[in-house]
Amino acid sequence: MKTYKRSKLKVYNNNGYKYIYVYYKEDNYVLRINTKLEFAKNKMTSENFYNTKMKDHEKLNGHMQEIQWVVDEYINLVSGHRPINQQECMRYVKKNKYNATKVPVETISKMTGLSEYYDQFFETKKTNPFLKPISLKNYQSFKNFLTDFQKYEKQTYFLLNVDKKFINLMISFSQIDLRNLKGYVSKGHLQQNTLKKRLDVFKEFLIWLGDENIATFNIHNLFPKIEKTNKEVVYISKDEIQKLIETRHKIEGDYNKLAFDSFIFNCECGLRYEDLSHLSKSDFTKIPDGYVLTKELHKHTERFASESQIPIVHPLLLEIIENYNFHFELKTNSFYNRSLRNLFKKHDLFTEPLSNKRKYIKGIVEVDDVLKNDVITCHSCRRSMITNAFLEGYNDAQVMQMSGHRNLRTLQKYTNFANDELLKKNLDQKLKKLKKQKQKKTIKP
Repeated sequence: MKTYKRSKLKVYNNNGYKYIYVYYKEDNYVLRINTKLEFAKNKMTSENFYNTKMKDHEKLNGHMQEIQWVVDEYINLVSGHRPINQQECMRYVKKNKYNATKVPVETISKMTGLSEYYDQFFETKKTNPFLKPISLKNYQSFKNFLTDFQKYEKQTYFLLNVDKKFINLMISFSQIDLRNLKGYVSKGHLQQNTLKKRLDVFKEFLIWLGDENIATFNIHNLFPKIEKTNKEVVYISKDEIQKLIETRHKIEGDYNKLAFDSFIFNCECGLRYEDLSHLSKSDFTKIPDGYVLTKELHKHTERFASESQIPIVHPLLLEIIENYNFHFELKTNSFYNRSLRNLFKKHDLFTEPLSNKRKYIKGIVEVDDVLKNDVITCHSCRRSMITNAFLEGYNDAQVMQMSGHRNLRTLQKYTNFANDELLKKNLDQKLKKLKKQKQKKTIKP
């Protein structure tokens, strides 16, 4: 009777980390198949399974058993016919692991899916008192993305599925247009910057898994580098701000007036929506000619906190902020932006035609012809304040005090928005200087 041959679980060092491998040796031929599960000191049995001290030990042991069963099947399949082969065995495992016919039903039922772990992670984020709504939206968007991804692939994914191939599969899925497909929560066809946001959330989730001693991943080797692309940004010129002021008396409706006035005010202050909507009287210090707005800024988290100081001396701005008792009772960011765009269209403001470019991975760029009032948002005020300050000759230190930037390199990105205007300004100055020099030469006797 032929004896059924079985492998063992052994621990080996891999790039400075100890992993559990499925090991088997026969006639000087060796198999070492990495389960991608790390060795945890004082949390292992003598057979190198996890003991009860390890969280979700049954699920993790089920993963190891599953791989070991497939390796054992390979060993007994080739035994007596040809020597065992590492690469052949790895291909066999890759093809046959997670095959339900090879895993007892009770083991499958104990496995925790990737989505279930993400739900736990998401719940911990919701309890963070410093979490900004924009961050919560990003976490929810990834949850929708992961749900649609598994629906599209017709597969439930587990922690052991997470590798470079899995990440690349997610990236490929992100480029599929889901708008005309039924049953999907998200729209798909993600731009490069949006895809980067989704992967950044996934990275944070994988780090959390490590912090919770659930699973450890080599983040640096797992994800491809995706650069954030610079959008073609619009800004509001001083002439356009004057047109806003001239249109102010035509605005009807309490909230419309509030939105319009706060937008004019913010063209001078350059606050993000979260900071604009949370202004209070304590942020303003009275000076002889007006106020100094001192605002602690938060870009999503406390780690990015900084402070801006902006003099408010223009009579209209003083009138606006005092009229609203130093606080704008704004609705959500998306509703605020829609209200602004509707007002701009109604009163024929910002009608300049633009080409709106959307960049995707692999260098794909889609271009839409739009009007300027289609793309202006609350954040346009921030770009406008900084750009106009540069155009008016403010130096970096002055602008950084108003914008709250702590990094000069980050601030200097905004100079690109004003390049054309700065070039014209520099050209005009040089031509004027050259003209004066010629005039002096002609005057000489």
